[in-house]
Amino acid sequence: MDLAVATSPVAVDDLTPGELARLPEGKRRHDWLLGRAALKAVLGIADTSVVMFPNRSVSLTHSAGVAVAARCDGPQAGLGVDLEGWQVIDPHTARLYLHAYEQGDLLRLWTVKEALFKATPRNDTAVFLDYEVNDAQALAGGARDRHGRTFEYLSSSRPEGWLTLAVCHGAA
Repeated sequence: MDLAVATSPVAVDDLTPGELARLPEGKRRHDWLLGRAALKAVLGIADTSVVMFPNRSVSLTHSAGVAVAARCDGPQAGLGVDLEGWQVIDPHTARLYLHAYEQGDLLRLWTVKEALFKATPRNDTAVFLDYEVNDAQALAGGARDRHGRTFEYLSSSRPEGWLTLAVCHGAA
């Protein structure tokens, strides 16, 4: 597994025509350019416009002025990464993404569920409650989704916030 962390965005002048066509306007622009910097670093390619998500071997996240791209060339069905900057999560929102038995740090568990979602092939109909974490207290562990796919995840506390990587072992 390879990770690339970007704290500086790629320059607009360094984008390919394909990337320029996907360049958003407004407040998402800076984060998108950070993401391109991380993707270019982890993939070693100039044109990231060919990368689509969800992706079996590449994932991307950005938060708190940082972008993280992950790459794994193994046999996994999917790869997911999520970073959330330090913030207080309203406990009332936990019911939207956690099962009653999943108790723990709400921000970290959000990153777990987001990484699981990103690691899911064809996740267009998935919701966070489709995933069940085996041990919500564990920084590293397993999970499954409503289709029977199995996942592994690893969470790490960083200066920017919680970072979680997830791998889907189920069928693509």
